[in-house]
Amino acid sequence: DSTVLIVGESGTGKELVANALHQNSPRKGYPLIKVSCAALPETLLEAELFGHEKGAFTGALRQRRGRFEMANRGTLFLDEIGEISPVVQVKLLRALQERTFERVGSSEPIETDVRLVCATQKDLRKEVAQGRFREDLFYRLNVVELNLPALRERPEDVLPLANQFLAEFTQGKARFSAAVAAGLARYAWPGNVRELRNAMERAALLSRGE
Repeated sequence: DSTVLIVGESGTGKELVANALHQNSPRKGYPLIKVSCAALPETLLEAELFGHEKGAFTGALRQRRGRFEMANRGTLFLDEIGEISPVVQVKLLRALQERTFERVGSSEPIETDVRLVCATQKDLRKEVAQGRFREDLFYRLNVVELNLPALRERPEDVLPLANQFLAEFTQGKARFSAAVAAGLARYAWPGNVRELRNAMERAALLSRGE
């Protein structure tokens, strides 16, 4: 039930690890709620996480529950946690410390019981040293750190993954030639597992015969 920080390059499977953590936890019968912190500006991210009252800001036409509220008793997955602004960092720290938060536009505290899983491709220790990420929040998030290696660092995984993806896209009706298998193993895969999967889908669509 501990807070987990998943660190790795884009495409290494951080969200899949978050899914696995939730599905193998005592909270698996409750929601797994996901938020991409990089996709929203500061004001919208705050409302997304904590909800808002009607009229709290322009466009807030009705009350809305936030992701902390929706994830109660379950897991909240915050992707790209290194992108959140200092203002949201303060509010997130408070929610984690006190297990309460307020909707934007309200002063009424709401209790929450959430297991937090975060992911980042940034080096948060460097971000802390350069003053872009709060040190106290970093230690709150970094209870258990999982480092996902890049695919180039585990070349023995390339062919098993490629075979799995190829079987998925061709219903098991295609195979690799020896030359293709050797080429797959030599390539560095800068886009990691995501790039490999996309390459196998493209190969399945464009290749002829088996």
